[in-house]
Amino acid sequence: MLLRFRVANVRSLRDEQELSFVVPQGEESDAARLLTLSDGKSIQVYPLLGIFGANASGKSNVIVALKKMKEAVLGSYAQWTSYQGIPREEFALDPKSAAESTFYEADFVLDDGVRWTYGFELGPRVVESEWLHAYPKGRRQVWLDRDATRDNV
Repeated sequence: MLLRFRVANVRSLRDEQELSFVVPQGEESDAARLLTLSDGKSIQVYPLLGIFGANASGKSNVIVALKKMKEAVLGSYAQWTSYQGIPREEFALDPKSAAESTFYEADFVLDDGVRWTYGFELGPRVVESEWLHAYPKGRRQVWLDRDATRDNV
């Protein structure tokens, strides 16, 4: 189950935005479901969300960003080449955004109750960083931590 999705520098989403299915602490909801994690703790999550806003406020761009993350995960290794660059749709109204990385991160729980966080930052030509963390007992395990600016030995 998807818990949170964060994105920045995609289409009209310049600054970091978060879509969260987690019920905020202290808030009550009859619609929320209790999700038990592998460490025995439970969190309340919404089974469904709606995105509301004015016309041209970026609602559909949140969905596009989710699709772009999925495309990157499923096809980047086979389809992206260094001479073509990385297909991005960065924020267009500020010329500086083209030089800044595009950020995606998803926080989710699998059927076994283990929470995972996977994310990456895309530059114009390379994957700037990528990470995968698991929380099987409530404490973070680093499964992957790549950074293009340092030597990964």
